[in-house]
Amino acid sequence: MRFCNLNIKTVKQASGREALRLLPILFLIFFSFTLPKNGLAQSFNPLISFSVESCSLDKALEKLFAEYELNVAFSKAELSKIHIKRYSCSYKSVEEVLTDLLKGTDYGFKRIGKQYVIRKNQQLAGDPTATITPPAEQQTTVVAPKQEIVANKRGDTIYVFDTLKIIRTVMRYDTVVEVKQEIKTDTVYEVRYEHPQKPQVKDNGWFITPSLTLSSAWFKHANGLPQPENGSLALTPSSVYAIGVDGGYKYKRLNVGLSLAYRSVRYRFLLENTEYGEGYYVNDTLDTYYTVHPAGDTAYFNVVDSIYKPGSTTHYAYRDVNRLDYLNVGVFASFDFVKLERFRAFVKAGISFDFLVGYGGSLYAQEPPYHAPIEKSQVEPFRFSYYGGLGVAFKVANSVELVPEVLYRATSGSLYRADFPFDMKMRAVDFRLGLTYSF
Repeated sequence: MRFCNLNIKTVKQASGREALRLLPILFLIFFSFTLPKNGLAQSFNPLISFSVESCSLDKALEKLFAEYELNVAFSKAELSKIHIKRYSCSYKSVEEVLTDLLKGTDYGFKRIGKQYVIRKNQQLAGDPTATITPPAEQQTTVVAPKQEIVANKRGDTIYVFDTLKIIRTVMRYDTVVEVKQEIKTDTVYEVRYEHPQKPQVKDNGWFITPSLTLSSAWFKHANGLPQPENGSLALTPSSVYAIGVDGGYKYKRLNVGLSLAYRSVRYRFLLENTEYGEGYYVNDTLDTYYTVHPAGDTAYFNVVDSIYKPGSTTHYAYRDVNRLDYLNVGVFASFDFVKLERFRAFVKAGISFDFLVGYGGSLYAQEPPYHAPIEKSQVEPFRFSYYGGLGVAFKVANSVELVPEVLYRATSGSLYRADFPFDMKMRAVDFRLGLTYSF
């Protein structure tokens, strides 16, 4: 009986020892179900579940690191050019997952400690510890579009930068994993940005200026204006205008050129005169008487008186508008004493040769009716004028200027011939507006 009890005790002791041996294994199985995913990275080649959508290979490996903190070293520049399809697995080892992801990419991996290094198969050839993935029958490489593009504009140049994230994993064998991240900015390309060029203001070169001129004129009579004996004569300018065109060359501040214009002088001819006829006396018989002489003769005598009869009176009044038209050909020069980018002020001087091209109206005459039509022989066919003044120019476009001017103009001779009863010279202040085009 003791022997049997001993055997039973021995068997019970053996069963207890086996239970104690199975306890750690049961504990590990229970711990594996409750262990979080990030803790699997500390185990040796753990079983993981992993899925990723269609993306580049570097993005898939970065996600693998983010979810399980598996240290995978690779070249982002190389793997970003490799595109993988959607991938999903459950309870596979890390090495199996890496093999699936690298399959057909001509890349393999090697485990060094707790780190996996991704390299090309040809670099891993001859290393028995490395895993070389089989090549794919057909490989499609898609270059992923650049991301995180930053544009920086400096002046007229736009610099476009591509931000590359280079992740370097440094392994420490004191169970501390330190991850350093470097951000390297590299110039991918630059784009020249051309500003719309500001129109260059035309400064030197040829120009042409059409213009319109209105004048305030008066006449100067060197010998005086003759007046009728019993009346008055007045010559009053009514309107003086000109249309013309100038052309020349501009160099810096100096302008020189030629001018051509049609100039019309209009003035009022006002005449009033009274003509008186000579008076005479008329005799009138007031009474008649007679005397008788002793000889029988009778003499008759008349008593008379004289009456003064005045002469007839004629009043002359005449109004007319005289016209003298000229073709002016001249030369001029101007100098800019104020010169800005879009404004300038200048002084101007010139001379012109005036040729008579038309006339009409009336002139004073010595005999009744004291006026007569203008005859060609009475008008001076050619005269000489000179002028000078100030002007400004405003830039209204790249090659166009608005040019107002004020000029004093005088004639060197009379408008009519020297044998005319009076000398008649004209003076005028011209208000001129032109539009200059430079080319």
